[in-house]
Amino acid sequence: MGTGSLLGVAGEVLRSARPKQIVLSGPSGFLGSRVLQSILDVHQFRKSQGMEPGEAILLSSSPGNLMSRLHDRYGSETLSTVRASRVDYYHQHQVDSWHDQLGSMGVGGHDAVFVNLAAMAGPVPGKPDAMMAVNYAAPMAAARACEALGFGHWIQSSTQATKAERSGQVPYSRWKAMCDFSLTRLEKLPVSVTVLGLLYCKEAGIVGQRGNTLNMVDLSLLPLTPIMGDGSAPLQPLEVGDAADRIAFLALSEARDRPSQGYTSKDRWASPNIAPSRQYTLRFYDAVGPETMSMLEMQRRFASLNGRTLRPVHVDYRNFELVLNVASLGNLNRQFVSLLRSEQDSKKPIVGKHEVFERLLGPQARLTALNESLLTGRKAAKPRSFPWMNTITWMWRNWGVIPPGMALVAETLLVAFFGPTSGPMWTRIRLVWVGAVSSAAGVVTAATVVHGPGLAAALAASPLGRLLGALRDLLAGG
Repeated sequence: MGTGSLLGVAGEVLRSARPKQIVLSGPSGFLGSRVLQSILDVHQFRKSQGMEPGEAILLSSSPGNLMSRLHDRYGSETLSTVRASRVDYYHQHQVDSWHDQLGSMGVGGHDAVFVNLAAMAGPVPGKPDAMMAVNYAAPMAAARACEALGFGHWIQSSTQATKAERSGQVPYSRWKAMCDFSLTRLEKLPVSVTVLGLLYCKEAGIVGQRGNTLNMVDLSLLPLTPIMGDGSAPLQPLEVGDAADRIAFLALSEARDRPSQGYTSKDRWASPNIAPSRQYTLRFYDAVGPETMSMLEMQRRFASLNGRTLRPVHVDYRNFELVLNVASLGNLNRQFVSLLRSEQDSKKPIVGKHEVFERLLGPQARLTALNESLLTGRKAAKPRSFPWMNTITWMWRNWGVIPPGMALVAETLLVAFFGPTSGPMWTRIRLVWVGAVSSAAGVVTAATVVHGPGLAAALAASPLGRLLGALRDLLAGG
């Protein structure tokens, strides 16, 4: 559901709402950029009706570059309701600094809203405390400052990962869960928490990020797709435009008028303990899609979108985890694998209830199902091919991924051709395979780097080179 549908379904509510000062963190992100677009479109709608539009204050580590890009995209007239300010989520953890920064910009009062979409899902090299800083310390300092300034609403983006059986073992979900709970302890600030599932974009046919980087669904473009475990973990993919419209609507409308999602005693284990005094000022929403499907089924659908037939190969988690311990593969990171493993091993996997979030815009509003999204977006989306150059660049920058990566390739091929294997004999075969292919790949790479293309061409013409070429052609096939 795009922004036009937001205005079509909820236009009367947005017309009657008071103009808001919306502070938006993460305005350049996969979700945040679309929330900003929805807010700006509503501002334009209100101006066309002769109404005060409100304003948006964007928080960024590079506000000058951000505003320059936005001017190129939207133009000066649309951005007349937008300001930007520099923040540092890595280090800005003092309540006073947030209080003074927001207050100095004239932000505060009942019609002020803070939309916190800044998040850090994986580790940052050289910054061991990055996930704690971005997901917990900085937003809580900002929230306490907003409470002191009399803000009328705080909107928090959370994750279904906070409900997983092993969420406390994974830094990302642990810090997110702690932030969610800490927000419930604020006494005066109205809070809405959107517990997001897996986001995808129907136009680009991608999951969770921009299409010019490595993406989780790129694995479905390989001739053999490694699937961790049995691939049964339940997912509820949510179209990012649907999520953006509803988060923008929460920010632009009156918090007290929005419905609250109830939890039965059966599923209270999956929600924080909330003081009775907060029941009227605290709302949680399962921001998930209307369909529940397995990881295997989701990959099959994305393969079909790109004209491929998925050929899944079920592999162990170990080699994937060893690769991701060195570097994340786009939006597939160590945190995600840990939680995926938790859900597939759990007797009580997490399934969100989408109905209340779906109808935030009105009783007729509907979330788009994945199949419907892919069918309507097929004409707009150019079929993707596996991003070989991006993968090579990623390997070049993270040499440590090569040994476990080759082990993963070996495991995938052995399981595909010989079936699930175990025991000492197959362990030795794997070791020999990985050693031979890794050594051969290392020789060719070293020849290219040190001796130039001449020697590399000679090696490519040799039996070893032809073997590697055959492997390359196999991997490149559809």
